[in-house]
Amino acid sequence: MINPGEIYVADFDQTHPHPVVVVSREELNRGDYVVAVVITSKRFAVRSTLPNCVPFRAGEFGLTKDCVAQAETISSIPTDQLDLSAGPIGTLDEIRMRDVIRAVGDAIASDCEPV
Repeated sequence: MINPGEIYVADFDQTHPHPVVVVSREELNRGDYVVAVVITSKRFAVRSTLPNCVPFRAGEFGLTKDCVAQAETISSIPTDQLDLSAGPIGTLDEIRMRDVIRAVGDAIASDCEPV
């Protein structure tokens, strides 16, 4: 089962594998095909203060490098792009997941709050 807030390494054809944060709710993640994720970027210095980004430091939630979750990059991706065999590299706590959902709200001009 893939859960909201889990961080997986995703393999994208155009770029190197990098972490993504699962944002789709648990009921939607029960299928075997796609999940909604927010893609991370290593452009920490440039993007860490933007309201549509959530910064993470190396060592937090299993991440090995400073990065930001870029809420404007919310995407549905096939589950076969996730390294499910290795499992999640970490899971966001409730506070940081709330930050990601709020950043998504900023990206779409909405007052998003987790349920």
